Amino acid sequence: MAIYHLTANIISRARGQSVVAAAAYRCGAVLRDERYGVLHNYAGKRGVVHAEIMAPALTPSWARDREALWNKVEAGEARKDSQLARLIEVGLPIELDVAERVALVRDYIARQFIAKGMIADFCIRGDAHNPHAHILLTLRAVTASGFGPKERKWNGKSTLLEWRSAWAERANEHLARAGHAVRIDHRTLEAQQIELTPARRIGVGGARRSDTPLPSHLIDRIREQQRIARANGDTILEDPTVALRALTQQRPIFTHEELAQFLRSRAENPAQFEAVLNAVMGSADLVVLDSDGADRGRLTSRDLLEAHRSLARRTASMAVRRGHGVAVERRCAAFARYALNETQRHAFEYLVSDGDIKTVAVSEIDKDALLAAACGAWVDEGMAVMGGAPSDGMADRLQSQTGIESLSLSRWEEAVQQGSRTVTRGTLLLIDGSHMMALKQLERIVGVVDNARAKVVLVADADLLEALRVELPFRDLLRQVGPPHALESGA
Repeated sequence: MAIYHLTANIISRARGQSVVAAAAYRCGAVLRDERYGVLHNYAGKRGVVHAEIMAPALTPSWARDREALWNKVEAGEARKDSQLARLIEVGLPIELDVAERVALVRDYIARQFIAKGMIADFCIRGDAHNPHAHILLTLRAVTASGFGPKERKWNGKSTLLEWRSAWAERANEHLARAGHAVRIDHRTLEAQQIELTPARRIGVGGARRSDTPLPSHLIDRIREQQRIARANGDTILEDPTVALRALTQQRPIFTHEELAQFLRSRAENPAQFEAVLNAVMGSADLVVLDSDGADRGRLTSRDLLEAHRSLARRTASMAVRRGHGVAVERRCAAFARYALNETQRHAFEYLVSDGDIKTVAVSEIDKDALLAAACGAWVDEGMAVMGGAPSDGMADRLQSQTGIESLSLSRWEEAVQQGSRTVTRGTLLLIDGSHMMALKQLERIVGVVDNARAKVVLVADADLLEALRVELPFRDLLRQVGPPHALESGA
């Protein structure tokens, strides 16, 4: 199933690297290196299923010619230790077909790199079991007249964290659009509270001949991976719920085959795998939702079902709770400040009325003014409004739209746990992008708000919600406590 993988490295002369050679090698191309007078010929390299250059609009024509582009980069760097390009490698979901993977990578590159002025030369490689993309990025922004100065801010840790978070966000959305409930998470397993050790990437190519000796560093990686698998298997044998918690983070409902696939890479050998599989299948925490008698039924965890019931109970009690409505005079003041259309006015009245949980799906066109008006009314009423979203990028957009300080939900949860954020009765938590929230995260956050007798408002993109072809926890909440159908703005 889909896994999270993103690495970032610099192509540098200090390491004896040529960016022309790097581009030729990854894309399986023939490129002449003008700086060194060398022809890099990788036309026979197999496994490249797609290669493409993306660049901002109004850039020079040479920006879309691979040989011209990277020779221009080489020529523009005079130092013998110059940094030449950034290389991003991402693992692609095996659930998506080739066209869907291309669309995902294009979407990610356009939002994270092209929008900032970079040129991206990417290729998609690998077989059906190991699809991945290599993305070569310029270190200088490009304009109609050529390259500008190097953008040092692109080297910051916060920028890399944003790229990592955004990759999970884009991949999860594309998986949902394609009808797959599987999710990936950019956070470490420790941050996800999963008591397993992450696997090591070995890097043995599928085309390597079986009789060719492996270099010592690969032998060491294989041995390390075997140690990790053995330790993970022992952990699961001791407590099978560890595997169920980890698997349901990725896939809330799964089959026997998917469970076996998940466990196979977390066991050292066939004997341990059989033991681990039997332990999980015999666990009282495994729930069989339905079965056809041939191991093709659907399974989940008792923990996930309890989270679903807990969320439903909390939602029902919070929806009828009073005390967080906005007074009529402040509603009128908001109407005077913002020119809201009829759809926005109805949604506004619903959001600022009594009730400690609100769910609404609105179009992107209507959302900005609606949320700005609602936030203004809540602040005027004396509420402490906090913003949250599934990713850093979405949180930044929410903050720019509303002026309300906003964090990614993982950062928000961490801040609450550490005490740097306090949720009180006067708090209102506004969450955008709620359609991408996983069930257990949604239940945890609603639980924090409920325990504090505060208010939470969950907002989703109506058009995107309609396009997503999987069951979502947000849809259940929208049906349970959302506005009348006429106010759902197409959801």
